[in-house]
Amino acid sequence: LPHDIQDQMLSHICLKFKTEGLKQQETLNNLPKAIRSSIANYLFFPIVQNIYLFQGVSRDFLFQLVSDIDAEYFPPKEDIILQNESPAE
Repeated sequence: LPHDIQDQMLSHICLKFKTEGLKQQETLNNLPKAIRSSIANYLFFPIVQNIYLFQGVSRDFLFQLVSDIDAEYFPPKEDIILQNESPAE
């Protein structure tokens, strides 16, 4: 295989290994909503509050927003194709 494909495969495997513990959405979904919200706030609030788009909005809004966030990881140099999106060249 070409080196770029080998690098993509290796990056994907390494990232999957590193993030496997973070992608336990099924386990999280079995927890009570209050605990899920606390976990989401701990993980995502510090990141979201520093995003330019959300500057000036209330803390309550940010807490509600992060309660609905699911983490998704993409390895470096990965091509991302959105569902129902026409390809751009």
